[in-house]
Amino acid sequence: MDIKNRYSIELDEIRNYLTDLENGRIYELTGTPGTASCATLAKHLRDNLNSLLNKIEKDKPSVAEIAAELSQKM
Repeated sequence: MDIKNRYSIELDEIRNYLTDLENGRIYELTGTPGTASCATLAKHLRDNLNSLLNKIEKDKPSVAEIAAELSQKM
């Protein structure tokens, strides 16, 4: 199973949070309303990683697979 391709949307979301941290796009540094705080980004990362691991361990469908299935039903 190619996990990187199957769960690419989930992994991209995690990468985006990490990129925000790397580039200092956090409320504590920018003071910009709508920018996540460090604590919020940490919670999102923890939740997303736990969700992704659960999907992999239980062979649950990815977001892309669910979207493809829904679009076929339309």
